[in-house]
Amino acid sequence: MKSFVRFFASLELAIACMVLGLILIFIGTLDQVNMGIQGAIDRYFYSFLVFWNVPNSEIAIPYFPGGYTLGFVLLTNLITALFVRFRYSWKKSGVLLVHFGVITLLIGELISSMMQVDSAMIINEGESSNFSEGRDIVELAVMDHSHSTQTDRVYAFPQQMLESQQDLRHDDLPFTISVTQYMPNSVIQRRDGNTPAEALIVNEGFGTEVYTVSVPKTGKMDDINYPSAVLSIFDSSGELAGVWLARLGLLNQKFSFQDKEYSLEIRRKRYYYPFDIKLLDFSHDRYLGTNIPMNFSSEIELTHPERGENREFLIYMNHPLRYNGLTFFQSGFANEDTTTILQVVSNPGRHLPYISCMLIFAGLTFQFGQGLLTFAQRRTKKS
Repeated sequence: MKSFVRFFASLELAIACMVLGLILIFIGTLDQVNMGIQGAIDRYFYSFLVFWNVPNSEIAIPYFPGGYTLGFVLLTNLITALFVRFRYSWKKSGVLLVHFGVITLLIGELISSMMQVDSAMIINEGESSNFSEGRDIVELAVMDHSHSTQTDRVYAFPQQMLESQQDLRHDDLPFTISVTQYMPNSVIQRRDGNTPAEALIVNEGFGTEVYTVSVPKTGKMDDINYPSAVLSIFDSSGELAGVWLARLGLLNQKFSFQDKEYSLEIRRKRYYYPFDIKLLDFSHDRYLGTNIPMNFSSEIELTHPERGENREFLIYMNHPLRYNGLTFFQSGFANEDTTTILQVVSNPGRHLPYISCMLIFAGLTFQFGQGLLTFAQRRTKKS
């Protein structure tokens, strides 16, 4: 047991984790050219093991520890060392602060990797929005149009249920949706004589004219994944009412069921907020004589009815809006400078990196300052 504890508290283990971390960063940075930034992050840094896929097979062989494994081992090493190897004294206060700083940094990154949510809020000039949409996460939305001419009742089923092909039910819906097939990324093909047999089961909506083919999922920033699903709708007695094809980017498809109007679509997951943001004006400044962007800015009006707030803000590059635990960054624009795109980030661990940097700075300052003072005192005695 003592040998086991000494191993996890050893300096050699800490150095090994750091060296392996440098190698992981190197190969992950190189591979992001092929996989994209998000794809490389998911494969190398937000994983316990890095796998090599054997060509022309479904066999995956682990060949390197992932970011979660290295981070967990290093965190264990630092905490164990504080109890086993560290000798407490006021002269070691700086080293102790540095240890706490690195521990805080690792915990903060773990929280961010597991709980951070990135989404985009797209607003046209003069219009308002109270929700943002995820970039890589989708949901199946079923809309009931029978309640009002102005308000629809929406039932959203998360992407995890589509991926696991669970039956989708809700107490207020008189039918059940069975996920016959799900593709994380797909392209559309028009039906012809070469249409595969599994695509011919679709007998309603757009799927009677087109079908989808699965393609590898992309993690590149400029590329978009287009998930699709084949959905079978059954009534309460288990009788098939129709088979539909839904895909991100296809408009919602309407159908009638028991004299009520419904529609369904795969859309980006929506995150709703208790406040509205109205875009008053969007500005896109360019360098003189070029189309190179110099600055983006959005003048917005934020209205929070529950708090009685009505305030105006200016969001521009490197000057985000922080409100209600969210951070709104100026991300881009669309429709010839009349539509703003705000990146919305929710990160419960956003303060931990700042605390970590302050602890490390204070620890290094104290430790090097103490060494400098000791050196100066020795020089004074010799002189």
